Amino acid sequence: MNNFSKLKEVDMLPLSNDYVFKRIFGKGGNEKILKSLLEAILRIEIQKIEIKNPEIPKETIDEKLSILDIKAEINDNTIIDIELQVGNTTAIERRLIVYNAKLIAGEIKVSEKYQKAKDTIVICIINDNVVKRNAYLSLAMLKYEETEEIRYVNMEYEKEEEYLTEMVKYYIIELPKFKKKPKVADLLEKWLYVIGGDRKMMEECKKENEEIKEAVEQLTQMSADEYERELYEIRERSRLTYNTEIYEARRQGEAKGKEEGVKEGIEKGEKESKLKIAKKLLERKMSTQEIAEITGLKEEEIEKLKDNQKIGYTN
Repeated sequence: MNNFSKLKEVDMLPLSNDYVFKRIFGKGGNEKILKSLLEAILRIEIQKIEIKNPEIPKETIDEKLSILDIKAEINDNTIIDIELQVGNTTAIERRLIVYNAKLIAGEIKVSEKYQKAKDTIVICIINDNVVKRNAYLSLAMLKYEETEEIRYVNMEYEKEEEYLTEMVKYYIIELPKFKKKPKVADLLEKWLYVIGGDRKMMEECKKENEEIKEAVEQLTQMSADEYERELYEIRERSRLTYNTEIYEARRQGEAKGKEEGVKEGIEKGEKESKLKIAKKLLERKMSTQEIAEITGLKEEEIEKLKDNQKIGYTN
């Protein structure tokens, strides 16, 4: 029996699930696996890597609004947050900006000097198409706009600066776009086949890369573990519950058969979802402004929610 047949014997858990992804890439002792993936994404050599949050608090598994991200520091000068987003991609760009702002604020708080703040990178792998670009990997940075003629001053610069800073970077990887690519070009694309769950490519890629081989073997062991499967299924149910709540609100609105009813149902469902998210973020001690940016709620709505929570009010 060949190795591919052995793989097929096990009902493999999907690496495209955030819990499974965190367990394989963010587990203490799996630094080499994460290092290989990050080197492939960032196209740099990583000399040193430390996973900052290797543990997964048990209470977050069945919490549909919790974020199972991986925080790591590389080469003693860059903080990275990598997240696999399989569900809600609403306002993903704003969310990435907030994530990075929190990384920067944390670094400044630690160093107490702007000059010592480390570079920050946010990486988001999503199972959706959200960026209007002809690329499955998009790198965004803080860029200056082109100089307007009316603002032009001849300072004799042969070339103007293009970026405000290279300290802040955002990577968005869109799996549906990648799957349309006909050929495997490099290590990153091998990793994405593995994350995407292509069994045949898993077997081929593990022959060519030791870290991929280790990741696939750990995934196989994890998939055969009944306890791990139970945690995965709890996490999946939480995600599906969240999606169902949104869908049901939309359906109820559409059932009214009127444009006003549809709009009312959608708005009600989205508002309820935003309020639930805001409650959880308040519990995590996030600021009113940050919560407003993530949820789209008005700051006064969040302040009212905060006051209600203080007096024990539950919605």
